Amino acid sequence: MNSQNFVIIWRFVSLRRLFRCILALALLSIAIGGAGEVVYAEERTTAPSPYASGALASGSTLSLLPITANLPRPVEKPPLPFSAPLVGPLIKRAPMSDIEKRTTAFLPTDEFLARLTPIEMPDEDRWIRVDLSEQVTIVYENGKAIRGFVISSGLPRTPTVTGEFRIRMKVRSQTMSGGSGASYYYLPNVQWVQYFYGEYAFHGTYWHSDFGRPKSRGCINMTNADAKWLFDWAGPVWDGKTTWFRSTPDNPGTLVIVHE
Repeated sequence: MNSQNFVIIWRFVSLRRLFRCILALALLSIAIGGAGEVVYAEERTTAPSPYASGALASGSTLSLLPITANLPRPVEKPPLPFSAPLVGPLIKRAPMSDIEKRTTAFLPTDEFLARLTPIEMPDEDRWIRVDLSEQVTIVYENGKAIRGFVISSGLPRTPTVTGEFRIRMKVRSQTMSGGSGASYYYLPNVQWVQYFYGEYAFHGTYWHSDFGRPKSRGCINMTNADAKWLFDWAGPVWDGKTTWFRSTPDNPGTLVIVHE
C-alpha cells in the first residue's frame, strides 16, 4: 500500500469517527431535552385544575389561595310547603310504570294556611282555592281546608287566568295539542281533566315532575293521582260514561278561586 492510499483510508476512517461523534452528541442533546420536557409536564400536572374543589395536587409548590367567585348563584328550586308529606309518598321522578303512584298531596296546617295570600272566604260547602304565588291548590269542605296539592300553573308568557269560576266540564281522558313550530305540543291521554274557564283546566300530568313552579300553558298541572282525587271530589258529579260531561243547575260545578 502506497502512502497516498493510506492517507485516503485514514481520512475515511476519521470522517466516520467524526460522524459517529456528531450523531452521539445529537442523541444526547435530544435525550436531555426530552428529560426537561418530562419534568415540565410533571410540574404542570401538579398545578391546580380550574375545576378542582380548591385543593392543590400533591407536590405542588404553589401556595393555597382562597377561591372566590362574584358570579350570581343559580336560582334554587323553591322548597315544597311541607317537610314530610302527610298524605302519600314524596314526589319524585318515577319511571313511567309508576306514574300513577306519584302525589304531592299534603294536609294543610294552620301555620301553612297563614302564609297564603288573604282572600275573602266564600259561603260555599265545597270550593277549591289556587294560590299561584305559592303554587298550591287547597280544597275546602264545610269551612275547613281538608287537603292540599303542589301544582304547576302557567308560565309568564302563558299565565293562568285569575278570578272566580266554576267547573263547567269534565273529561276522563283526552289528547291536548296546540302551538306551532318549536312551541307545538301533542299530548295524548291527558287524564282527569276539569275545565273551569275556556281552555283552562285542572288535569293530570305525566310529562314532568317539576311541581311547585310554573310549567304549563295556563292549566293547573297535577299528578294523575291528585287530579283523579280532585275529579272524584269536585262537582259536577260524573256519570262514569259521558265523554264531555257538562255541569247543570241540578249538578253544578264546584267553585274555583284562582289568585296570586
